[in-house]
Amino acid sequence: MRCEHCRLSYQKSQMIIYKDKFFCCKGCESVWKILHETGLDEFYERLGDRSLKPVNLEFSNKNYDEFITQTKEGFSEIYLMIHGIECAACIWLNEKILIKQQGILELDINHLSHKARIVFDKESISLSQILNLIESIGYKASAYNPVKSSKKADLMKREFYSKLVVGIACVMNIMWIAVAKYAGFFSGMDRDIKDILNFFEFILCSPVLFYTGSNFYKSALKSLKFKSLNMDTLVISGATLAYSYSLWAMFTRSSEVYFDSVAMIICFVFIGKYLEMFSKKRALDTIDGLNDFLQNEVMVFNGRDFAPKEVQKVCIGDKILLKSGDKILIDGICKKGEASIDTSSLSGENEPCLVKQGDIVNSACIVLDGSIEYEASKVYSDSKLSQIIKLLEFASMKKAKLESLVSQISSYFSRVVLSFALICFLIWFFYYKAGIEISLINAISVLIIACPCALALATPVSNLVALGRALKKAILFKSSSVVEDLSKCNMVVFDKTGVLTKPNLEVKHFFLHEKLNIDEFYTFVSLSNHPISKSVAQFLSKNKNAKRLNLNFQEVSNIQAKGIKAMLNDKVFLGGNLKFLQENNIIFNQEFNNSHFVFASDGEVLAYFEFSSVLRDGAKNLITYLKSTKTQIMILSGDNQKAVEKIANELEICDFKAACLPEEKMQIVEKLSQNKKVLFVGDGVNDALALKYAAVSVSLREGSDLAIENSDILLLKNDLNSLKNAIQISKNTYKIIKQNLFLSLFYNACTIPLAFLGLINPLVAAISMSFSSIMVVLNALRIKNE
Repeated sequence: MRCEHCRLSYQKSQMIIYKDKFFCCKGCESVWKILHETGLDEFYERLGDRSLKPVNLEFSNKNYDEFITQTKEGFSEIYLMIHGIECAACIWLNEKILIKQQGILELDINHLSHKARIVFDKESISLSQILNLIESIGYKASAYNPVKSSKKADLMKREFYSKLVVGIACVMNIMWIAVAKYAGFFSGMDRDIKDILNFFEFILCSPVLFYTGSNFYKSALKSLKFKSLNMDTLVISGATLAYSYSLWAMFTRSSEVYFDSVAMIICFVFIGKYLEMFSKKRALDTIDGLNDFLQNEVMVFNGRDFAPKEVQKVCIGDKILLKSGDKILIDGICKKGEASIDTSSLSGENEPCLVKQGDIVNSACIVLDGSIEYEASKVYSDSKLSQIIKLLEFASMKKAKLESLVSQISSYFSRVVLSFALICFLIWFFYYKAGIEISLINAISVLIIACPCALALATPVSNLVALGRALKKAILFKSSSVVEDLSKCNMVVFDKTGVLTKPNLEVKHFFLHEKLNIDEFYTFVSLSNHPISKSVAQFLSKNKNAKRLNLNFQEVSNIQAKGIKAMLNDKVFLGGNLKFLQENNIIFNQEFNNSHFVFASDGEVLAYFEFSSVLRDGAKNLITYLKSTKTQIMILSGDNQKAVEKIANELEICDFKAACLPEEKMQIVEKLSQNKKVLFVGDGVNDALALKYAAVSVSLREGSDLAIENSDILLLKNDLNSLKNAIQISKNTYKIIKQNLFLSLFYNACTIPLAFLGLINPLVAAISMSFSSIMVVLNALRIKNE
């Protein structure tokens, strides 16, 4: 008997009948009624042949009100973790049942993490009603707690690490014993000594199989539950049968044992599992780290003076004070004062902008100079940086993941090999009347010789060699799967500032009057923290050996986004842009097409500097290489049209777009990804969304923390020759991966029939299987020399 809802078998005594439907419990009956009454019977079609856990209708009464936040419209918002989701049909059901409810206004469920964002009206529906609704259809929900989730991920990481250490330690020791045994096989060895070595192999192999390999057992059981087979099924089936046979052979002293093969298979494949888990933990750390960054205090006016206030509690209309060096966490409008704001994280612009009364103040920016008071126009959760983080959390469900060749064939390969082993046993036992021992030996020979050690190693070993090769060239791939993904990219999209060009402005032209005192001038420009002033000071120090003097400048004033003014010995010192000098009645007829700095003393211009963006090392070489491979190239930048056009012409790139906001970059990359495999290269906060939506994302070491955390590849040398090397390594690696897959499959095609016919015993099968793995590893090592 099978339950109409959960699809699990049950005893007739448990049966509950409702109309013409049969259920295993009241919970499953209740859920079926809800779905039938709300017209969601389509869920069972989406579920297919998969089964569910029986429904437990014990509702929790936990209070999660402290996790509720307010949107700018005054509605309630909460993040929940939905437990018990088994497949896409479960997500579909939760989405449909929740969005149908009056009072639920917005709903997003991450298909990977099962984290849900719900915006609801408290007047129409309460949080307890939402929780009960989720639990009424057989799932559990709890408030998302970053600290709790992080601790859970840390525990999982420690568990995987301990399993890995046990596996490697045991395999290293068991292989030494195996070497002695193989030597004794050819030169001769006493039976008693061989029995002792067999027993020690058994002691060392057992924790590898049952402790390190416990994840494979769980995965295999889960796949069987859903009536499918995966690579874990074949790995653990072959390993378990070989282990069981080895036990029998050891105690009966009738044949050879294969504990070393069992341990090696489990250990090598588990390394791949560990790398996968580590990348998921890193992704969780990234998002939680960003949220921690935002959870700061800001200075808010309380009626008497400005006092610290938690950023989440700031309301629209609150007055906030910003001083030099402060990070802007909430959007608003400037009401008093002036400040020079570094907006490069959002716009990509090199030059800071001047914010004065009436101007918009954007979050995710930094105050360089000055002080302002502004009025919050949005709450914390609606700030630009907060919105970017929210989008990042749900971007992973939209980012397409490329399937490797191994994933495509593993299910069919597993079925075929298991079927062959079973058929082999039946033919030898019933047709040839060979007895259970010979029949079992031949069947195990088929499993051992076809065990996908070489197939499982084909991709990870090649990727690991590629990772080592890349690291020597100062390229950091954050995940081994990125190597293959990069090789398939056929379009590259670049940010301009900090990627194609160096982040700092460089002096293009300069003039120094003979009357100019270099040390005095250097001391003057050192009074400001403005990036252009710093560039001038750096130039003077490096090229003119300027030194800072102990001068007593008076009436020093930094005029935001304009320049510096100070008095020394009754002389007026001015430094800044042309507009600033004109405002101080100094006429200078020189024209500038780029950023500039003009210095005047007592009304006379004594020096000027003109700056320009400089191409990053390797930019032209990279573009030439990409064109030779017929890869499409595009520039998406927050800079102005002229600046982007100049760099595009210099690199002979026809396709470019200027003045792009973060959301625009994301939308363009998402649209391009529908038809292309997009590689995006960026370095700022404004690139974070585009980095997440691209098939592969690249950042440079000197990029923003947000860009670095959300990129797949990090260039440690800060030059674009590294990116060219990364692409070449990925293409060579993918070519060798395909060769390894062919070698392993060709090997299986040749050797399985021999084992099936009984021409290969398990010992030769194990040696042959090891030889196929060695071929794969040796071929992978060629990546080091390419």
